[in-house]
Amino acid sequence: MKVARSASGAFFAPLALLVALASPVLVACGGSVPPAIRDELARAPRGTVTVVFFTDFQCPFCRRTHAALAPLVAEREGRVRVVIRHVPLHMHPDARTAARAAVCTESLPAREAVVDALYRAPDLGEAACEEIALEHGAERAAYQRCVADPATDARIDSDTAMFRQLGGDGVPMMFVDRTLLDGSQTRRTLETAIDEALRRNGPI
Repeated sequence: MKVARSASGAFFAPLALLVALASPVLVACGGSVPPAIRDELARAPRGTVTVVFFTDFQCPFCRRTHAALAPLVAEREGRVRVVIRHVPLHMHPDARTAARAAVCTESLPAREAVVDALYRAPDLGEAACEEIALEHGAERAAYQRCVADPATDARIDSDTAMFRQLGGDGVPMMFVDRTLLDGSQTRRTLETAIDEALRRNGPI
């Protein structure tokens, strides 16, 4: 969903945009991939595709895009690597709480299930996010320490700063390998971008 930025730097959206459907925009980056994305792609094993997903767990268009992406990743098990970058919008009061929960469960074996649960949850308040984390294997005291640690918010702020440096003005925004997808995405658009990237990258 496209958003504007206030003079203070906070993100907000006009009411008309809240009720409008976000339109997908695909931009092939070619050789001009931003350094931050290029560095992330370099970490991927041969024959795999990296998806860098700038998102807000409370954003309905991000949720829709995740719902389209998740089964494609599952069908290509081991060949698609999803990297979540957090851009909690000011207009979504629980988005940062959910982002903290995602950051604080990244080391869990069930981290993908936590992300999926956060996208699906009707409640993303502190207690609800903690319950999701505990249900997927987090230890309560360690989780609470992580949520309260300033380093967790610093990580989220770093993700948001990267988004701004890349010229992002709304979420969802993602890079599928070298291809920028801006706005809410359909399964068909995502599948095309992922499979084209897999063909380019060759076998594992």
